[in-house]
Amino acid sequence: MQVSQLEGESSPKESAVPQATASGNTVDIEALTKHLLEETEFDTKLERLEDSVAEGMVETEKGSRLELYMGSGTSSDELVVITAPDETAAENNQKAVETHFKEMKKSFEDYIPEQAKKIENAVIIRCGCYVVACVTKDADTAREMIVGAFQK
Repeated sequence: MQVSQLEGESSPKESAVPQATASGNTVDIEALTKHLLEETEFDTKLERLEDSVAEGMVETEKGSRLELYMGSGTSSDELVVITAPDETAAENNQKAVETHFKEMKKSFEDYIPEQAKKIENAVIIRCGCYVVACVTKDADTAREMIVGAFQK
């Protein structure tokens, strides 16, 4: 399992994340996504973007399935769920999510600085062929839910 944080930011809380790889684990991504949307505290209601819009925001590897949930334009809250065809594609998808969050942070820095700070604490977890990333003020809860789903 790979936990990531935006480059130049403080190190992520890795103590709760097992270092063993979970390759081959099958995760019910639909259930995890629903659970995150219902149980994580967001400043705004997140809605799933149309596939074509999401794909224009986060460049994923060929054969990957992207789900991107966003709220209103005044909130940086976001949930990104990507299922890749293989682990190499998942690694590249993770980098694409990190790039997306860095760009999003830049756009919020002058516009709404407190939202940019939330992006600094984004949860980005890659496990096997999956990448799940979340921007929320409730990052610890999101991290626990995601790690828990991959540990099953």
